Amino acid sequence: MAESDALQQVTARLGAAVDGLENVLGPLIDEEDSVATLKQKLCFLTDERDRLLSELDAERSRARRLEAANDEVSGRLEAVMGTLREMAPADNGMEA
Repeated sequence: MAESDALQQVTARLGAAVDGLENVLGPLIDEEDSVATLKQKLCFLTDERDRLLSELDAERSRARRLEAANDEVSGRLEAVMGTLREMAPADNGMEA
């Protein structure tokens, strides 16, 4: 009977040790999964950031081109208005 009790005690200790090991390793395994997930998310966010920066640069370039076109059109309109003023007959206060 002593051998049976010793076997039960060893089995109980082994079970307790396995439980303890599972308790310690469980969070670490979950943490490894979390780290892998975080790395994937970081990679995605980095790619997204790079894409958005590229789009931002393109839009800034477009805004500069539009501003330059606006300045050119404004200059042309001012020149045309000046020419029209020069061509218009002088109004000496007389109205028809």
